[in-house]
Amino acid sequence: MFVSDTSAFLNGWRYHYPPTTFPRVWDLLEEALRDGRIIAPRAVYVELSEKDDDVAAWAKPHRSLFVDPSEAVQKRSGEILAMFPNPGIRNAGDPWVVAEAEIRGLAVVTYEGTTFSGVPTTRWHRSMPGICQKIGVNCTTLPEALGVLGGSF
Repeated sequence: MFVSDTSAFLNGWRYHYPPTTFPRVWDLLEEALRDGRIIAPRAVYVELSEKDDDVAAWAKPHRSLFVDPSEAVQKRSGEILAMFPNPGIRNAGDPWVVAEAEIRGLAVVTYEGTTFSGVPTTRWHRSMPGICQKIGVNCTTLPEALGVLGGSF
């Protein structure tokens, strides 16, 4: 169903669904990672480990749920990175997320390119949703994905 970008975990944890208030969100995300409804590339795990202690602490016991890239994903991520040189894809995990989504026919879950109120940012075209649109990959936010996954909180 979805390939998760790092920002979905970080912004979801920090701003939209803090685990002390919404523990069921994080149970659902773990369940979806386990059963394959959400794919998260290994590069996302690396970014989580580098960026946020709380989210990294959540991700660490789930490390085995983050997928290693197939040969096709490795090739495609290199092509995607070449298509969007600086300034473009800013985060190391982004080409892996887009390639994984494109190859598997899944949508990307991200918070990039949108303000907290849901308005597109001025650099939307250079963020994950703009890049996904150019490549033809569907893109959504975490709240929308949670609804599709059956979340009701």
